[in-house]
Amino acid sequence: MNHTFKNENGHLVATATFDKAEIQVATEKAIKNLCQNITVRGFRKGKAPIEEARKFIRSDDLGNHTINELLKSVDREFFKDPEFNGYNLLNGFRPKVSLDKFSNEEAEFTITYVLRPYTSKIGKYTDIKADAEEKLIDDESVTARIQELADQNSELVTKEKEAAKGDVVNIDFTGLLNGEAFDGGSAKGFDLELGSNHFVPGFEDQLIGHKAGDKVDVNVTLPVEYPEPLSGKDVLFKVVINSVKVKEIPEINDDFATTLTGKYVSSNLEELKNKVKSILSEEAKNEYQRNVINSLLLKVRNDSEFVIPDEYVEQLVDNQVKFNSERLESQGLTLDEYLKIVKKDKNDYRAEIKEQLLDQLKTSLLYDAIFANEKLAYPTNKELEEKLGKPLNDVLKDLNSYFKKIGQSDEQIRAQTNSYLNEVNSSIIFEKVQNRLLELNGYKAAEPASQESDKTDTVEENK
Repeated sequence: MNHTFKNENGHLVATATFDKAEIQVATEKAIKNLCQNITVRGFRKGKAPIEEARKFIRSDDLGNHTINELLKSVDREFFKDPEFNGYNLLNGFRPKVSLDKFSNEEAEFTITYVLRPYTSKIGKYTDIKADAEEKLIDDESVTARIQELADQNSELVTKEKEAAKGDVVNIDFTGLLNGEAFDGGSAKGFDLELGSNHFVPGFEDQLIGHKAGDKVDVNVTLPVEYPEPLSGKDVLFKVVINSVKVKEIPEINDDFATTLTGKYVSSNLEELKNKVKSILSEEAKNEYQRNVINSLLLKVRNDSEFVIPDEYVEQLVDNQVKFNSERLESQGLTLDEYLKIVKKDKNDYRAEIKEQLLDQLKTSLLYDAIFANEKLAYPTNKELEEKLGKPLNDVLKDLNSYFKKIGQSDEQIRAQTNSYLNEVNSSIIFEKVQNRLLELNGYKAAEPASQESDKTDTVEENK
């Protein structure tokens, strides 16, 4: 058998040709196999002499079995070939086989395999400048954060008053379509902030000016994006106002500062201001570093070239659409209903998902490419334990105990554990690539993780 290999747009295109002698050998094997299922008068099934049994073989069956024998030899020969084994085939995709020629004299096949996506060209990733600016923390920023803390610590106090915008009303309501209650249109003891626009347009406005104990008829037209039979319909909500609550925000002073907990715990307002400024500065520093990394990566990615098979991308999109559909169904909504609400058709929806997944995939491929190009060291057990915050054996015990409690089998536990550790492993690799990018372009990098050279301490990557 003669064969050739060619890399074409994310596919390994192989040709295999056979001469007359090879075809004859395959034909003889096919005849022997077929004869085992032929019954000749006077002989048990498969026991007749081949010369007699072959007379009953149909030409189509012989041709098909001969082709199968040739393909078996293709598999055997390919897997012996170092060149073939040098290609990174993508699991889960069956090769496509085309029979180009077939006769007693010659046979030719084209076999197309799907290759794992890869970066064919890494863009320039040194001496580039990120489009990012570090935010300066001023007194106005500190005041705004303290006001947020005060808002978060506000209390709802019941008042005997008419409801106004910004108040929270506790209501019971029943939605009626043509005088009949409809599914999902009723609730009791529901807290609704007036002006939050959480309900159908016009609903909240009609409650303003009413007080506890009032019964209000709220007439609204449902948006056309609602699922049938409610789409665009005029409905009536029978509403009872149980209470009106006013949001009381604490005064910002020394006493307020002493009520805070966690990282904001303070003994007076001045100390709180200093802490808030320090926290905001750290947040700004981290955000700046993230923006720098994202900007550098985007520039490198836009300057890079990738080979990504279409079949793989479509599979990713199918999987994401299925996941999204199942999540929507768990919330009582079909994908078609959701698409109607957001005013998209399925093609546009898939196109958006495809674009997002391609961006994510390219970024991941770029990380791998830079990691390999810079010859960075794979994470060690020590680095893994530092990331996990405890010894690896303790983590494995905890994971095993948890997965057993939720009824996972041993095989599932192994798979889940490997998946988790691989994610942690990948996060360390990403950090190493990010730090190298920062260093190569004149930005301050975070403290690098320990890189042990001992091969026995290396956690093997399992993608």
